[in-house]
Amino acid sequence: MGIRGKIIVATPMTTLIIYLLLGYCADAWHPGWIVFFAIPIVPIILGRLTFGVLYAILTIIAYLVMGLVWDLWNPGWIIFLTIPVVVIFLPKNKEVFPKKRHNKAKKNKTIFVYDSDEE
Repeated sequence: MGIRGKIIVATPMTTLIIYLLLGYCADAWHPGWIVFFAIPIVPIILGRLTFGVLYAILTIIAYLVMGLVWDLWNPGWIIFLTIPVVVIFLPKNKEVFPKKRHNKAKKNKTIFVYDSDEE
């Protein structure tokens, strides 16, 4: 696992620690929950947009729309419980927009032809 993978794996625990520090030290429980948005955003910044991350982002957008448009903040939080359930059934680590990987060995292949008649 590379450094990007390690950062992505550490993000949920890091956000929890930051949230608890904000809550206990600065009594900022209400605005502190925003740090949890880092969990789906960090993989995007690091260039690993998977279907699970995409579903989490769509869930956040749906929650904000439900809260801001219809004032359904209280029952709306339940949709966050669907994230782990749906991610279980999605393909593992499959990127939404996979990058094309070029094989450098094939690209730089040079063929030498030797003529045995030359002196």
